[in-house]
Amino acid sequence: MLDGIQLKVCGITSPADAHAAAAAGADYLGFIFYPKSPRGVSVERFAAFAAQLPAGKKVAVTVEPTPVDLARLTALGFDFFQVHFKADEASPHLLSWVETVGRARLWLAPKLPPEADVKREWLKVADTFLLDTFHADKFGGSGEVGDWSRFQRIQAAHPRKTWILSGGLNPGNVAAAVAASGAKFIDVNSGVESSPGAKDPAKLKTLAAALHL
Repeated sequence: MLDGIQLKVCGITSPADAHAAAAAGADYLGFIFYPKSPRGVSVERFAAFAAQLPAGKKVAVTVEPTPVDLARLTALGFDFFQVHFKADEASPHLLSWVETVGRARLWLAPKLPPEADVKREWLKVADTFLLDTFHADKFGGSGEVGDWSRFQRIQAAHPRKTWILSGGLNPGNVAAAVAASGAKFIDVNSGVESSPGAKDPAKLKTLAAALHL
């Protein structure tokens, strides 16, 4: 934790990047299990390098997983499970996600259009939510900055929940993002990379320094 701000570095694709993120002060390391992502890793690939990863909390990031998909990931020893899904559709797997990993380990990441609000049914089954910049054709990962004031409003409306700010955060804007949004938990990905899927140790250190407000 950096001056009261929890940090998750997502899109880790190698042990070297995981160690660089941990050295910079990351509280959580995120691994994306989504084939369409340039930062995606397969279950087999993760299992092959898992023993080389640093100690610390690890998050499996998925997109609308089936119960079988999620159960397979639980066997890999993840601490938390970040599930992205379409906010405008009723997910047939919502309750199964909770039943498979438990509400304390489930992080819901709805693909929330600008005009939409967090649904009551989600608030009933999870305690942690990640809000990323909306993009019609992607489940996050656009690298575009979101609406920080909107994040602040949603977080203030539901103070008992944990809210994670994501979307376009980088060393140059993270301090402003935290100040404007009131976020106590942030998620970074492309903003600390040298190329898609390759984390930049210097950018990680600079971002960590910027969080020392």
